[in-house]
Amino acid sequence: MPKVTVITPNYNYARYLPRRLESILDQTFRDFELIVLDNASTDDSRRVIESYLHDPRVRTIFNERNSGNVFKQWNLGLRQASGEYVWIAEADDYAEPTLLETLVDRLDCHPNVGLAMCLSRVVDDDRSSGPHARVEDSFGWHEDFIANGRDFCRKYMTKFNYISNASAVLFRRSVLEAVKGAPESLRLCGDYMTYVNVLLISDIACASAYLNYWRCHGATTRSRTPGPAALREARDVQRRLDDQLGLGERDRAFRERLPWQVGRIINEQRRPPYNKVPLGRSLELLLGFARLDPRAFGLALRILGREQAADLARRLRVLGLARALTNTARSRR
Repeated sequence: MPKVTVITPNYNYARYLPRRLESILDQTFRDFELIVLDNASTDDSRRVIESYLHDPRVRTIFNERNSGNVFKQWNLGLRQASGEYVWIAEADDYAEPTLLETLVDRLDCHPNVGLAMCLSRVVDDDRSSGPHARVEDSFGWHEDFIANGRDFCRKYMTKFNYISNASAVLFRRSVLEAVKGAPESLRLCGDYMTYVNVLLISDIACASAYLNYWRCHGATTRSRTPGPAALREARDVQRRLDDQLGLGERDRAFRERLPWQVGRIINEQRRPPYNKVPLGRSLELLLGFARLDPRAFGLALRILGREQAADLARRLRVLGLARALTNTARSRR
């Protein structure tokens, strides 16, 4: 039985798969199995995956239909896992060769740890854009540490998801199974909820080395999904933490960060040439915020209302100028 099961869920990431799979198979820690789960990709993923089947550690599962949820793929892989530890290595990320060696050591040395993680560098396509700012700025980790999971949640996870990339995490399979894997009811924050559920019953270990490369690009699930939906799911996770930790401050973190979150979501939707949110997308965002929270709707309405009013004024000025020019041209005939 292998020590580690590596689960790589994939959907239409053929262009990233060679680097991902090679970074797994080239790990200095060799005692693992690799389960590649393809979620009915329509690109060249199957051919790429099958080219690695010569390695006896590699197994594959090809879905005939897309499951519609990456966390269903996590759980499918978990049901097939035989390793003591589980690494969910996302198909578009990659790793340093020592990632498994480092994190396996943390779990071996600390039986109460259910989740070990390293630090990540964000990459866009093939370009590294430096350490993940949230980790670097918020923690300033310069040394390894072990922390009580509930204390870690109370200090950090009640605010937002500080463990931003699953590829940087190694789980203890018994703990992951004890929390019944990832919640399939969530499409965007299932990872956040999984970390929280694991940390509520176990401890966390962090290796302060940058061993994971987290690829951020326009084809990720989060980038294709309206922002208010992600914000709503994050609030659900924070409410679970409020309930489990007895904080008595339900939605406090959500309220405190709401103006920043609403502004960030709107800014992500701005488009050239005038750096504004298109009218149709503005209406979609307002509907999403209205379903989320009245305060979120009010904040978004003020921002988008001013923006649309300014755009209307600009259009009227342009129209007025065009009419003036037309009238001038006619008067000169």
